[in-house]
Amino acid sequence: MADTPTTTVPLDIPGARGTVALKGADGIFYSVLIDGEPVKRRKGGWAIPMRKGDTSKLEVRGILSGFQTLVMDGREVHRMGGHASTVEKALMFLPLILVVFGFLGAVLAVLLFFMNVLAVKNPLLPRVARIAIPIVNTIAGGVILFVLANMGG
Repeated sequence: MADTPTTTVPLDIPGARGTVALKGADGIFYSVLIDGEPVKRRKGGWAIPMRKGDTSKLEVRGILSGFQTLVMDGREVHRMGGHASTVEKALMFLPLILVVFGFLGAVLAVLLFFMNVLAVKNPLLPRVARIAIPIVNTIAGGVILFVLANMGG
């Protein structure tokens, strides 16, 4: 499957030998490429060969995968999901309240959470949609689980 233009983002790393890019920038999982080839992540970062013959370390900061920041030598190189506001990021977690419905609620909550992450990370969606989708997903999931719980008798 071919990458979409928003999936692979070139990284501005002055002095790097080769072209450094971030594959999967709009998703949850990502990888760093040098000249189109994946680089192995070691000890919280990637070794980037420099033109002078040495290497620099591209580090990742942040906890939530897909919303982390890539930093090299103290300089921010790329902020994944940087377009998303704090409100949008917080609303991604809204489906987790569905765990009150037990196991089925927990499964649905995790699925909706990942769906919300992809929606919030999509820079092509308007901000209103990135806010509304997690709310609508949670309400719809709650209604479905409520109906299923009451069908049992």
